[in-house]
Amino acid sequence: MNDALSISCPHCGEIFSLAFDVSEGSAEFTIDCEVCCRPMTVAVQVADGEVTGLDIVEE
Repeated sequence: MNDALSISCPHCGEIFSLAFDVSEGSAEFTIDCEVCCRPMTVAVQVADGEVTGLDIVEE
């Protein structure tokens, strides 16, 4: 099951959506901002098929 997460870039502050498959469980990955293209680390915590936490850290 995919969830759409709204995240805010720690560099430029722009908000955009990120598709995440909660059936895969918790994950940490690096993505680039859709606006300023700078990298960030996104950590998603999942429990019982629902997102319970979201951390975004600039690279």
